[in-house]
Amino acid sequence: MKKTLIILFIIPTLFSCSDFMEPEQVNVVYNEVFWKTQSDAEIGLLGIYGLYRGLKVNHENWYDRGDFTTGFLRGGWNGGSSSRLYQTGDFSTPTGDNKSWGSLEGFSNWSSFYKVVSQANMVIHKIEAMPDNVFASGMKDQFIGEAYFMRALVYFDILRIWGNAPYMDEIIESSDQVINEDMSPVTIPRTKDTDIAKNVLADVALAVSKLKYGVKSSSEWGIRANKGSAEALAGHANMWMHFLAVRDNLPDPAQYLTAAINALESLKTNGGYALVSYSSGEPLKTLYENVSSESVFCLNVSSAQNESYRADYGGIQYVTIKLEPMDGDRAKDRASYINWVPRNLKNVMYPEYDFDTGTGDIRCRLFFESWDSHYNDPFSDVSQTATDRTLVTWMKKYSMVNPDPSRSWDEYIAYFAEADIPIFRYTDLYLLLAEAYEKSGQSGKALPLVNDIRARAGLDPYSGGDLLREILQQRICELIGEGQLFFDMVRNNYFPNSGTMDPARYQQQGYYWPVASDVLTQNKQIKQTPYWNGKTQW
Repeated sequence: MKKTLIILFIIPTLFSCSDFMEPEQVNVVYNEVFWKTQSDAEIGLLGIYGLYRGLKVNHENWYDRGDFTTGFLRGGWNGGSSSRLYQTGDFSTPTGDNKSWGSLEGFSNWSSFYKVVSQANMVIHKIEAMPDNVFASGMKDQFIGEAYFMRALVYFDILRIWGNAPYMDEIIESSDQVINEDMSPVTIPRTKDTDIAKNVLADVALAVSKLKYGVKSSSEWGIRANKGSAEALAGHANMWMHFLAVRDNLPDPAQYLTAAINALESLKTNGGYALVSYSSGEPLKTLYENVSSESVFCLNVSSAQNESYRADYGGIQYVTIKLEPMDGDRAKDRASYINWVPRNLKNVMYPEYDFDTGTGDIRCRLFFESWDSHYNDPFSDVSQTATDRTLVTWMKKYSMVNPDPSRSWDEYIAYFAEADIPIFRYTDLYLLLAEAYEKSGQSGKALPLVNDIRARAGLDPYSGGDLLREILQQRICELIGEGQLFFDMVRNNYFPNSGTMDPARYQQQGYYWPVASDVLTQNKQIKQTPYWNGKTQW
């Protein structure tokens, strides 16, 4: 029988699972006999990666939160992501069903994130306690560095999503840690967002000190954490901490810009990364199906390696791509079930594309199918205005799939996903460094980076007067669909689509998600996110 752990205010279980998206986990009952060899340590470490990949295979945990919330995309006639992710809520009518994020309780439960934290805490504690002589030279430090990176990464997710959330870095090994003498569960309250950010920065600093840069020819390039991955996280975490420090009037917020610049400059100089050309070869396959010179950290998805999932059942593909029906019947291609871009938002996403001549920014046609479509309404065979399925503007970044060889005879869109899930892409860090330069008064260093990105997109050098706004625009053009944009907008209080955020909500930190009723019920020390108090359906 496996031991159940109560972590904070939830009851996650470390489990063995036959699902190929979740590698075997360590059975904590046998901790005292398991952690003996380097192989044992690596199995435990890979368990963190497996749990984190399982978390991110669910598009709700990154794409919906980081992209659909921006208001650039719309759900299909019959499916896709929820419009509640970007719509303004109606909080004047208690019985109304449109309460924006307050309508989405499933998004508000952080339990799956804390399962990853629990595994990371255990691995860190156990590996650090193991004798050095059971490891090959350098491997103990590498494993510890990877574990600290993964814990920092998942807490960074929690920080950006919920802000003030419980923080725990202890391993649970005794019932005394989770059950009081009166048999009530041990609970802890939410931790201030700035304190979580500082803990993330401490973890990632340790990871940077332990890890080495990756080698592009290595099988671990991009999919196992290295010093470059850790510096990427350090850059992002310091930029977020700078935002929090300015918001709360903390002393010397510029220190975090300096730290971000130092980390990102080191990554750029020493990491071995390079921008992928958009003008030759197959850039989408290079960027998203294969690890590339831009793969700072991604989650491997490959049916050949038994690490995939059916794209017609779930994952990012389920809400973003059409699938070619194997029987030739185009009516089965899921065109009405996926997210799409309406014509009236395209000029906001790619303002330097000329619809009349089909020239300008090459990325809109690279990343999206049917970009020139005039549709402002979702496609449907019964629509009055949008009945041509070839004019659905859908994102192609994750369109790499392979047929399921074991599909049933009547499964016509049975495909395995083959596109990796990007966590940190080099373009992201390139533009983040430009943002840090600009905010620290170093426009002369920021501009060449921006112009490198523009040149790759077929655009002339930037000559406008608002370089920060241009950097954020380039991040929209490049990173749509990669889980970053909403957090960019929060960090900069810049929301180009009206209605996705209003000043009062922003001032009250309504960019943080509400907390699910299960969490509030199980732990009375947890209070609802202040903005969402009385604004949820639960």
